[in-house]
Amino acid sequence: PMSQIPALTGGRALVHGISMHVDHGAGNSAKMHVGGQANATVAAGTAHTNSTTETALSSFTIPASTLVAGSTIRVWGQGIATATNSTDTLTTFLRLGTSTTTASNEAVFTSAAVDVADDDIFCLQAVIQVRTAGSSGTAVAMVSYQDPDATGTAPKWNVKASFTLNTTAANYLEMSADWSVASASNSCRSDMFVVDIVNPST
Repeated sequence: PMSQIPALTGGRALVHGISMHVDHGAGNSAKMHVGGQANATVAAGTAHTNSTTETALSSFTIPASTLVAGSTIRVWGQGIATATNSTDTLTTFLRLGTSTTTASNEAVFTSAAVDVADDDIFCLQAVIQVRTAGSSGTAVAMVSYQDPDATGTAPKWNVKASFTLNTTAANYLEMSADWSVASASNSCRSDMFVVDIVNPST
């Protein structure tokens, strides 16, 4: 019950909030995120091995018509290169879009192509803000990230300028990766993919 929320939080704000969904009304059966955690992986993601086809390591589908002007999508992601071959490079991405083909969606972030070693990690923390809603909606983003490298490598910042986001369709939010060379000795996976969606008061 709502009356128990203060007791659960002890008067403190929750990092991920309390996720709620409400009906849009007007015959729309989709549920709109009000705020809080929308997704958290509880197991390692899909391994990307022996391939030069960009592959989603972890993903979350944002239902159609659940984003509005002012919505924020907050992402925490982390992965690891579990096996590496020679000087082959690994590139990681954060993508968002309506296509079921990962590489066809908007690259909100693209890492450097790095010659990785076994157990190198990659990680990111992103905030994507919807500016306008609709079939030709727009969004911007900022990302704090570590290119695939040894643990402890200093993070960097990246800004994504305004891009098109169709909020009337389901959107696939994906952390993905690609190798420069297909080798059975090249493999990586994701270990964390947490997504919060927060909509403004209306």
